[in-house]
Amino acid sequence: MLHDQSLPLHLWVEACNTTMYLQNRSPQHILGMKTPMEDFLGKRPDVSHFRIFGSLVYCHVTKDARKKLDPTVELGILLGHTDTPHNYHVFLPTSQRTVVRRDLKFDEQRAMRVSLERELKLHGDEELLVSKEEEPPDDVD
Repeated sequence: MLHDQSLPLHLWVEACNTTMYLQNRSPQHILGMKTPMEDFLGKRPDVSHFRIFGSLVYCHVTKDARKKLDPTVELGILLGHTDTPHNYHVFLPTSQRTVVRRDLKFDEQRAMRVSLERELKLHGDEELLVSKEEEPPDDVD
């Protein structure tokens, strides 16, 4: 997930936490296509708040936290979800901190583009590595 979105490696803890959060809320074949959370609690989990890991987010800065001419939004990177729905872990590159925020605007299109470009590049590199079979010469009798 970190490599897919070209994020720094020091965010590996958040990537691991997000992976476990998503796996516990995803259907598992061994459980008869139930989620582990559904199997444990007896009810299907809400997944309407899921967003793309590594997508850009715009965090609202409250009036109390800013001065008159300060910006009203702060750019961040989505790192994961909290147990409280619609609260998210966000990495703020300007201050190098991870915070929990609620009022966000998501730019998931950029994250999808980055992921698709990386996938296309990887497939292109794989084609270069595969040796092409030599065609037999046409024998004229």
